[in-house]
Amino acid sequence: MLTSLGTHGPAADRGRPPEGENELARITEDQITRLVTFVHARIPDEQTLTRDEARRAAALRLVTDRQIAALRHYRHSVPDARARAEVHATASWNLLVSLAHLWHDHPDFPAEAAVETFEFDATDPLRPA
Repeated sequence: MLTSLGTHGPAADRGRPPEGENELARITEDQITRLVTFVHARIPDEQTLTRDEARRAAALRLVTDRQIAALRHYRHSVPDARARAEVHATASWNLLVSLAHLWHDHPDFPAEAAVETFEFDATDPLRPA
């Protein structure tokens, strides 16, 4: 069974990129900014929470920030380093999209920005479609 994780917005049917272009290259800086802003706005301020809630919020913020860092590193790398960072950056972007989908019913959910970059076989997710 093939599942497209990018079926949550109008860009879902955009197809495969042209030869030589990776899927991550199609994600715009505006999409990144909108998704990051949305996810960060959903994570509560640790100062207002109980100790355990604060730990969970801090963990979510840490995971989010690490994914953003990997994506930014990829986007600003020189071409030789970019090839090595691409898989990590793609996985980081897709995780950010998954985190954003926790709040898919929020009125500010950026559906057109929250588009994952690959399809996978749901019975064997490590094998590309």
